[in-house]
Amino acid sequence: MGKLSSKKIYIHFSRQLAKYICFGISFIIIAIYLVVTANKVLGIVKKNVEESSNRSAEILVHEYSLILEQYFNGMFAELKQISHNISDVDFEDEEKVLEWLKNNKTVVFNEFSSIICCDINGNGYVSNGRKIDLSKTESFVLAKNENKERLSIGPLISAETEELSLIFIQSVKDINGNLKGFVGSSISLDVLSKKLIQMKIENDGRFFVIGDNGKFICHQSEFFLGKEFTPKDSRYKKISTNYLLTSGQSKFESVSTDGEEVTIYTKPILGTKWLCGVTVSKAQMLYIYRFLNSAFLQVVVITILLIVILITASAIILNSSFLNEIYYDELTNLWKRAKFEKESQKILDKSSDDRFVVFEMDFRGFKFINQGIGKKEADDLLCTCATILLEECKRVNFICGRGYADHFYVMGKIESVPFFMEWLNVLVINLEKELEYFDIPSYFKIGITFVLPDITFYSEKKTIQELIAEATFAKGTIKERVLQSYAIYSKKMREQNERVQRIERNMLKALSSGEFIVVYQPKISLADDKIKGAEALVRWNSSNPSIGYLTPADFMSIFEQNGFIIQLDFAVYEMVFKFLRRQLDLGNPVVPISVNMSRNHSNPDKFVNEFISKFEKYDLPPSLIEVEILERAAEESMFNLVAVTEKLHAYGFSVAMDDFGSGQSSLSMLDEVPIDVLKFDQNFLRNSKNCEEHDKMINILINLGKQLNKKTLFEGVETQEQRDMLKELNCDQVQGYFYSKPLDEADFVDFVKEHL
Repeated sequence: MGKLSSKKIYIHFSRQLAKYICFGISFIIIAIYLVVTANKVLGIVKKNVEESSNRSAEILVHEYSLILEQYFNGMFAELKQISHNISDVDFEDEEKVLEWLKNNKTVVFNEFSSIICCDINGNGYVSNGRKIDLSKTESFVLAKNENKERLSIGPLISAETEELSLIFIQSVKDINGNLKGFVGSSISLDVLSKKLIQMKIENDGRFFVIGDNGKFICHQSEFFLGKEFTPKDSRYKKISTNYLLTSGQSKFESVSTDGEEVTIYTKPILGTKWLCGVTVSKAQMLYIYRFLNSAFLQVVVITILLIVILITASAIILNSSFLNEIYYDELTNLWKRAKFEKESQKILDKSSDDRFVVFEMDFRGFKFINQGIGKKEADDLLCTCATILLEECKRVNFICGRGYADHFYVMGKIESVPFFMEWLNVLVINLEKELEYFDIPSYFKIGITFVLPDITFYSEKKTIQELIAEATFAKGTIKERVLQSYAIYSKKMREQNERVQRIERNMLKALSSGEFIVVYQPKISLADDKIKGAEALVRWNSSNPSIGYLTPADFMSIFEQNGFIIQLDFAVYEMVFKFLRRQLDLGNPVVPISVNMSRNHSNPDKFVNEFISKFEKYDLPPSLIEVEILERAAEESMFNLVAVTEKLHAYGFSVAMDDFGSGQSSLSMLDEVPIDVLKFDQNFLRNSKNCEEHDKMINILINLGKQLNKKTLFEGVETQEQRDMLKELNCDQVQGYFYSKPLDEADFVDFVKEHL
């Protein structure tokens, strides 16, 4: 019986084992089948994706070449018309040529920057009256020899724009068909590049054009315009712009100008020796392949679970709550900005005759409100504001949405501007009343723009994005310390905006071409009227007449907003280091120079490391350099500035706090930031109403500095009276026009020699 029982147990165990083995074998077979199938499917998909990508890119570059061909044909057609208009002019008579140019300056294609007239030898004039010799330019030679219009890239510097330009040449003949001379036009390379980049057929890839000299004529980055490019990657060093132009191939594996691996598709532009191209990122393709590989592995491992997950995911996607997450702000339940823009654009597209308003609003000093009442209370405040805003908008059929933080957007059709302004005043009153609950002053900044078909300035058709940009710009003109509620976008603001854009378009070029210069304003010791140092100040002497000579007040805030100030800061530092090194080598006396650190430097380690790296190249004593930090920057990032100051001290540099007393936390930060010098804001000297009380305040500030063992310096000293008062109060140093304006290098060297 025991033996029988044992046998049954063994058989049962064997059967169970057999089941598991069969199950395992079946699972392995299914798994292998799934792997093989998935690999085949993946291979087919991969092949189809590659083929589709190739076809799309080839079609895209073909379309671009056609667009460029048509664009240039249009330019030549315009130039041909000009040649007919000038056919009765005697090209050998300079006075008649100049007279024709003067009378016909405006008869040009929109993109042309100038007209050129020359005789059969290539000698002639530009529309501004400047003489020009085209005899050695390729376009002229070809046009003369082959009797065809020609296009070539420079090197031609436009007489009017002083920029690298392209030149178009067309022969001029008399009524008998005899050659009289040539007429030409030029177009700025920068203008052409921007025009071509706007001709986007689709969003895939990056577009470029290479001229017959192997240099970029069009590129997404202005930095590469007029330049050749050779990849730094050793695998692709051969694939230069010259190689693309001359190889005869139409597809290349290489890297883009920013180092990304790409596939390049090219096509010649008919009628020129140029080449247009499109780059397609390989990273996108790799992402697809990795995704597919991950997907099929999941299929193999958890097939059934994956199906369940996919079904569940599909249900979630179709669920209304998911749509809410896409379109609605989680906190306020208002439309997100993307949804707001989409719905606003629909309304604008439906009517071209109605009046509309678009405005952006936010809380004045919301960052400090958030810090003062806490995140939860601040969120409640935003929700309350959103609720009231939505109610008031519904009342007049406006729509609204929320951007980031405390930014709200409103758009709607209006009967008249006075009607809207009355409604806006009611809205602000209701908001301020309801927000009294939070026991904190709530003031708003509102930027407004209009669409008004009956008023010329506001009648231009614009997208909602452009209108929001106008409203944002208007709001940005409201000064923080002035309780102004709203600002309306105006012609003057547009001019300011255009000026900002003009400055931003030229800033990189200005930096590379040395248009930024450094001047030095002396710091004088009141004890002996001797120079003890100087502050390095930057100026922009632009070659562009529309910009001219600018002081920091003209461009600094723009550079702080767009981040260019960081590049400019380090450029100024290096100019100062070079200047000091040069004076030491010449045996001239030198004094410590202070340089300014903008508030945009948010990474202490990165700033200090780069600063020291540039400094060490010139073998200078650290005692010759002082770094000035704005007090307002200290308020914004105390931790970073403490770290920066400590690192600068460790290397031997001095640190000053600039505009001390202009912010809101002056006294509290003195224990936090280990500075050496207090530079007092010049407004202490300019804004005096009660001399006695004002002197007391200045005395307190100077004594504070003395008690903390810090040097004291007053900026903006312009009169003998101010100088004498500060000397009496034992101020250490002063800086201002009473002693000297900011000086260029040569004048500053002379000043040092005279006052040391």
